[in-house]
Amino acid sequence: MIKATNSKTSMLKPPISRLGGKSRLRKKIIDLIPEHICYCEVFFGAGWVYFGKEPSKVEVINDIDKELINLFKMIKYHEQEVSRLLQYEVCSRDIFNEYIKQEPEKLTDIQRAIRFIYIISQSFASKGNHFGYGTTSRPNPQIFITNHLKDIKERLRNTYIENLSFEEIFRRYDREHTFFFCDPPYLETEGYKNPFTEEDHVKLNEILKNIKGKFLLTINDHPKIREWYKGFNILETQVRYSVCRESKGRKNYSELIIMNY
Repeated sequence: MIKATNSKTSMLKPPISRLGGKSRLRKKIIDLIPEHICYCEVFFGAGWVYFGKEPSKVEVINDIDKELINLFKMIKYHEQEVSRLLQYEVCSRDIFNEYIKQEPEKLTDIQRAIRFIYIISQSFASKGNHFGYGTTSRPNPQIFITNHLKDIKERLRNTYIENLSFEEIFRRYDREHTFFFCDPPYLETEGYKNPFTEEDHVKLNEILKNIKGKFLLTINDHPKIREWYKGFNILETQVRYSVCRESKGRKNYSELIIMNY
């Protein structure tokens, strides 16, 4: 059985940012992870918790976003080629717009990975919609520093990478020795690429009420969430989020950490 730790030597920075990423909460979350054999992230996103914790005996990362999962597969299996191609990319609105126009299904998997990481890294708030620019800082000469991709590849070496619905992930991996970290899109919150409806939240709630393993859920503080998960261990925490670098754009938000242990 493994109790996750967060020694500084094991903490990695994810290769991309995502809306709702757990960079500010990951230490608290890691400290709350119970003993387990199989670690499963149901909604992977950028993977802040996974890249911050010590490896478990068995690890599974999953996300419904095909382009996101393809990126991590390409880093795992073709890191050298991904790094080689990224060194030629530069910050440019024209290049960004050209990548936006491309159809991923007409590209190779490696080309899809380069396109995805470019769009995410160069877009406002990493949402992948609009080119990001500023008036107080200069663009980086390279869109991505590839030095740590080897470390990311090594971290992914013994990890199952899945592109399944959350229902299917629970069906396949739920065991008494499995720990599920769940960070779904927040209730009644816009900006996510893949919609997650109230009906989806209700389905997730029903699954979590009946799993054999343990779970930790991070979610926005909402009356419906508190009602659905009453009876579980609920911790309230304050997190400061921002979509810009300026302090005036930052606000404190109440979030919930919910556990069945």
